Amino acid sequence: MLTVADVVGEPSLNLTVVTGPDQLMREVRSAHVCELTSPADWLRGGELLMTVGLLLPMRLADCRAYMSECAAAGVAALALGLGHGLPYHDCPEPLMRAAQESGVALLTVPDETPFIAVTKWVFETIAREESRELHTALEINRALTAVATSSAPLAALLGAWSQASDAACIVCDAAGQLVDATPGTAPGSVAAAMAAVGTARASGMAWSVVDGFEIHTVGSRIPLAHIALSAEMDLRSRAASSVLVSLIAVDIERRNLSGQVERQRRSQVFAQLLRPGIKRERAHQMLARVGLGPTPLQVATVAGEDAERLAFRLQAGLGDALVLVRGDTVEIAHADLDMLVETLRAHAEGLPCGIGAPVAAEALSVSAMQARSLLPVSARLGRIVTAGESETVSLLVSLGSPEVVRGFADAVLAPLDALDPRERLELLRTLDQWLRVNGAWDPAAARLSLHRNTVRNRIERIAALTGRRLDDGDERMELWLALKSRAAMS
Repeated sequence: MLTVADVVGEPSLNLTVVTGPDQLMREVRSAHVCELTSPADWLRGGELLMTVGLLLPMRLADCRAYMSECAAAGVAALALGLGHGLPYHDCPEPLMRAAQESGVALLTVPDETPFIAVTKWVFETIAREESRELHTALEINRALTAVATSSAPLAALLGAWSQASDAACIVCDAAGQLVDATPGTAPGSVAAAMAAVGTARASGMAWSVVDGFEIHTVGSRIPLAHIALSAEMDLRSRAASSVLVSLIAVDIERRNLSGQVERQRRSQVFAQLLRPGIKRERAHQMLARVGLGPTPLQVATVAGEDAERLAFRLQAGLGDALVLVRGDTVEIAHADLDMLVETLRAHAEGLPCGIGAPVAAEALSVSAMQARSLLPVSARLGRIVTAGESETVSLLVSLGSPEVVRGFADAVLAPLDALDPRERLELLRTLDQWLRVNGAWDPAAARLSLHRNTVRNRIERIAALTGRRLDDGDERMELWLALKSRAAMS
């Protein structure tokens, strides 16, 4: 990086620092001559701005306005030319004062140093530095390429990059989970990179800059991984970063291709296990072929527009699962229900999803049938639905119109709702527990910690109030459905 101090330190230029000796470490990106009193439109920041002050009135107010505009435009320093035939032989006091107030270093250029000499030296020096940086970048590229064929390419690439650059590189899988990072990367930087990857995943863009990280997505149609690079890079790191990203992408693509055969084999095994009537011994043999034991599995079915991409995400989230694409649905079998639900919520949020009961390998077709039948229910409720949900009646009544369900419950239970709140609560609680034990007096009394006669008296009162004969199965079912309907709507 070329600084103002470097320019001042060049003996052939003979520049003098007038004000701002503490501002000499600013970067000089170019040298520019301008005699305009309002030069901002011609500046891009980092310029060593040279002028003879031909048009600038040397009044303090005008100098302040001029220097404020230069500071706002990001000039590295201002250089005033002095000498024979020029407006000034010495630096004017108003300009020095304005420069001190603006915080911009003010230099003077002697008569024997033409502006073109300063410009030529600055650009030649920048060109030499850029050449050195690009040469270093080529060396980095050679080092990266040399380790790309090692037994652990990703770790070797990240290690080589950390030795050559201060820019952190974090690699995440298709689900946004950490795969690896450059050695020594701070945990906070890793967390920030993963958050940036999450934002980029949601946008669906192949390349983006998010919160100080460049996010590169690997994979043309189906994202395989995401590479997060610190966006703040010097020239050599910037020049070498494209090679780093390409080599990491090649390694990820290679690993994906090598794993594709295994994924296809597991899918074929899953398809055979889903055939009804498969023998127990045969099913266990097939599970063993894909590294799974006789543990019961549950099948989940998810409906989505891009089933192939969805299947890849689910497989990445549950490496030991069996995954199969059937048209626009994905079926996935796994032994751990909690992990399965967590993965579905992470990668299939908002999609209809049903999960069958856990079964032995030979009965996977039953679990899959349950899962498929629950897809319409899941679409209606807007959540994952499992065959093992205990409140099946509540699940069914929740599918109806809320107004109709609530109206039915209120119509049946209205005589009880009209009672004193304390009595209503006692009767409803007694009715609920009595129905749960199928009208058995002693078990209901034990659940309620009451005498059986008390339970009987309360049930008779409920029958009288509601006009239901509780020894009739249909009328008892109406009360049960009313209680469940109200619970489902609460």
